[in-house]
Amino acid sequence: MSKLIPDRNIRELIGSVLVDADENCFNPNGIELRLGRHVYFHSTDEEFKLEPEQFLVVRPGENVIISSYEKVDFSEVTVQQHFPDCMLMGWVTPTTTMMREGISQVSTKVDSGYVGNLNWRLRNGSTKDLTLSYGEPIYKLTLELLEGDEKPDKSYGERERDAYQESEGIKRSSRRIPAQIPENKKVKSRLDKSNPAQQLQEAGYPFNYISTELVELHGNLETVSKDFGILKREIDHLSDKIDTETKILTEKIQEGQQNLMEKVENLFSKKFNKIAGVIIGSITVIAGAITYFLESDVDHNALAIGTAVAGIAIIVLTLIINTNKQNNHKKVHD
Repeated sequence: MSKLIPDRNIRELIGSVLVDADENCFNPNGIELRLGRHVYFHSTDEEFKLEPEQFLVVRPGENVIISSYEKVDFSEVTVQQHFPDCMLMGWVTPTTTMMREGISQVSTKVDSGYVGNLNWRLRNGSTKDLTLSYGEPIYKLTLELLEGDEKPDKSYGERERDAYQESEGIKRSSRRIPAQIPENKKVKSRLDKSNPAQQLQEAGYPFNYISTELVELHGNLETVSKDFGILKREIDHLSDKIDTETKILTEKIQEGQQNLMEKVENLFSKKFNKIAGVIIGSITVIAGAITYFLESDVDHNALAIGTAVAGIAIIVLTLIINTNKQNNHKKVHD
C-alpha cells in the first residue's frame, strides 16, 4: 500500500532523487522547493533568467511560470537505489505563506519516472507587488512511495507523448492545434451573452471591487448620456428657431430695402420732374424776358410775352402733376 515518506527518509534522497535540495527546507512529510533561475511572464511573453541576489517582481493580476531550483529524479533506477522494487510520485502544493500574501498557486503532481526541473504557475491576486528572491522556498513537495501493484506499467518518459521529460528551465506547453480552423468547426461562447461585470465579480479581489466601481461609473455615464441627449435636443430646437427667426428677419430686411428703393425712386422721379419743369419754365420765361427787352417791335413783344406765359404755365403744370403723384402714392400706402 502506498505511503507518504517522512522527513528522515527524504533526507536520504538528497543528491540523487532530489538534486540540489536544501537540508534546511524539510517539513514532516516533504520538502520545500525553491525559486529557480527561469521565469516566464504570460502577459508579455517574456522569459528571464534570475541570478543570485536578484529578485522576481510579480505585479498585481500578473501570471508567471517559474522553474524549480531543484531537479527531481523519479526514474526507476535512481529510486530503487533507496527503495527496492518501489517507485516514487510527488505532490506539489503551495506554501501557506504564499497563500497568506494573496498569491494563487496551482497544485500539481509529479509522475513516477519523471526527471528534470519542475514548472509551476502562480498569480498575484493581491493589490501589491509580489517580490520573491532567487532561491526562496515557495512550494512543497510531498513524496509518496508506490509498492507492488501500485507501480505503473509505464513510467513517465516511456511514452511518446511525455514531452516534459528532462526539462530544464521553462518548458512551454506541448499542446498543438491546427493553424487554420474553419469557423464552423469552432464552438465558443457568444460575446453578446457574456457579462463582464459578473466575470469580474467572480474573479475575486481586487477585480470584484473594480467591477463595482465600473458598474457605478456606467450608471453615471448613462445619466450623463441622457442629460446630454436632452441638451442636444434643446440646442437643435434652439438652432431651428434661430434659423427661422433669421429667415423672417432677412425677408423683412429685403422687403424694407425694396420699399426704400421704391420710395427713393418715386422721390427722385418727383424731384426730377419738378426740377425739370421749373428749369424748362424758367428758361422759357428768361428767354421771353430777354426777347422783350431786346426787341421793341410789338409783334416781337407779343411773342416774348407768349413765351413767358408758356413757361409759367409749364411750371404750374409740373407742380400740379407732382402734387397729384404724391397724393396718389400716399393713398396707395395708406
